[in-house]
Amino acid sequence: MDAPWHHNSRMPFIRGNVTYARFRIGGDAPARIDQSLLDAFASGRLVPTVGVPTDVETGWTAGEHILDHDFAWDRCVFDGRVHAAMRMDAVRVPGEIRAAYVAQEQTALRKAMADRGGDAAGMPAKPLGRNAKREAKEAAERRWLEEVADGRYRSSKLVPMVWDPATATILAPATSEKVFDALRDLFQATFGARLQAQSAGGLALDLLIAKGIASAFDDVMPDAFTAAPTPRNLEQSAEVGERPDVPWAMAGPEPKDFLGNVFLLWLWWHTEANEGLFDLEDGRSVSMMVDRSIDMECAWGVTGRQSLRGDGPGRSAEVSKALQQGKWPRKIGFTVADGEAEWTFDLQGDLFRVGGLKIPRPEDRPGSEHEAIAQRIESTFDVDGILLELYGRFLDERFSGTWNSRRGELREWIAGKNTARVMATV
Repeated sequence: MDAPWHHNSRMPFIRGNVTYARFRIGGDAPARIDQSLLDAFASGRLVPTVGVPTDVETGWTAGEHILDHDFAWDRCVFDGRVHAAMRMDAVRVPGEIRAAYVAQEQTALRKAMADRGGDAAGMPAKPLGRNAKREAKEAAERRWLEEVADGRYRSSKLVPMVWDPATATILAPATSEKVFDALRDLFQATFGARLQAQSAGGLALDLLIAKGIASAFDDVMPDAFTAAPTPRNLEQSAEVGERPDVPWAMAGPEPKDFLGNVFLLWLWWHTEANEGLFDLEDGRSVSMMVDRSIDMECAWGVTGRQSLRGDGPGRSAEVSKALQQGKWPRKIGFTVADGEAEWTFDLQGDLFRVGGLKIPRPEDRPGSEHEAIAQRIESTFDVDGILLELYGRFLDERFSGTWNSRRGELREWIAGKNTARVMATV
């Protein structure tokens, strides 16, 4: 009999839409699930510091809530994958509280220092000196630290994750640097293994290594699918070259992340040139459609950003003009169907991050809550697997002798995009 599981809207793999980033596990992480792995999670649960914490504190929970420490097999293991969550505790004394306490301490000092120059309320005419202000600040700090020691002003955040030991992969909504750093450090402390974020560039290198064609990765450069846009000032004139520099990728930790944006462009082209149809290695056929939203940015850093929302944004006149002005897709909304299921989600190309993934309801009602959760997790990894396979197919083209021809097709497609349909630009 399954252990009870009360749904929580903060658990995206269990209920609601799913947002995740991909993480690769390196080192000596467990390659299979056994009781020792669940025991390691239990040993790494968070025991909050008594007194004043010096930093953000983290630990594991079984995922239902921040105090859930029941790491039972039937609550955490779903068809060879582990679902758990990281709890993050931080102390945040509101700025308004800090300011109020300082003001109160300053008022108390003024009254204590009242002299003949003060008014009838005992307020001195002259302002507090530097030493008095420091004394008031220190007294205020002692007040709020005493309250922190009593447990006030602590906030907790739950970050769910699904770990697939067979592929050494973790999916988790650790989409900020602070949350990822905390997850990485906790995972390493618990399992002695490294956790590395997989943006488009890093993922491309891993896939190319597996294919045995990684030698050209370091030399790959952004493609110019259009002429460079006209610079708007002298400073831009000095920076704009024949190739785009893709500023968002150059500013990040992995300059090759632009490959994810070209992947989005490639997928977009497929949806219009080939009706978005792909035959997968497992025998399925899937269709993709650009749907709901497109976020774009100039790959030369000249013409700025543009976001479009609505039905069929990929065929709008605005987006056609944006492409022709040198803008590349940063994030696209897709609908993907395989004949049995249909998913909608956003894919941010450079980060290879999935957002707002809507999991389809199964045709047959699951026999248990455990089965329902297992189906949702399997559906999430199904989408991830489709994207990985298509990204690998794109990389095969991008790093082959046929790319020059495909690049020409993409250029012609961009140059020829011009429809009368109008979308709302936001």
